[in-house]
Amino acid sequence: MIKKICCLGDSITNGARNEFFRNYVLELNYLKKDDNYIFFNYSVNGETTGEIINRGIVLFNKFKFDGVIFLGGTNDSKVPISRKIYEKNLIALIHTCKKLNLELIICTVPKIYSGLPFYSQKLGNKFINQYNLCIKNLCKKYKLKTVDLNSMSRSFFPDGIHTNNDGCVIKAKKINDVL
Repeated sequence: MIKKICCLGDSITNGARNEFFRNYVLELNYLKKDDNYIFFNYSVNGETTGEIINRGIVLFNKFKFDGVIFLGGTNDSKVPISRKIYEKNLIALIHTCKKLNLELIICTVPKIYSGLPFYSQKLGNKFINQYNLCIKNLCKKYKLKTVDLNSMSRSFFPDGIHTNNDGCVIKAKKINDVL
């Protein structure tokens, strides 16, 4: 039986700025070519977690997925959205996935390595650290799998926020390790 996995996120999932116009979702489909997994990329550049999750809930009810891989929060750090609201968004996602019997994997938010327009490296990473602590606590509480993307090296982020193709491959391998 084929497992259909929804990869839900923002430009980090979408592969923005990738020199080959690829993303970690394509890399997962490549890594799992001999397995019974198909990964679908449902990401939109620039969305916050609230926007991503609202869109995701519609998708979950429209399509028959077996699981969800969630990666979001970089845009939240730009607003910035408080840890409390970020946590409420994740809890809504967790409860929705549980009700629909969807296996959920949550990725930590990668560090910001530069201050692109409208992003602050210092303030952004302060919020990202709070979001990642929230992710770790919720994954522990709800017994969910988590993927650490926050420890990825600066060399994978050519613009300081988005990963190059090598970074997408690393993300896919890290996710593959927890599947």
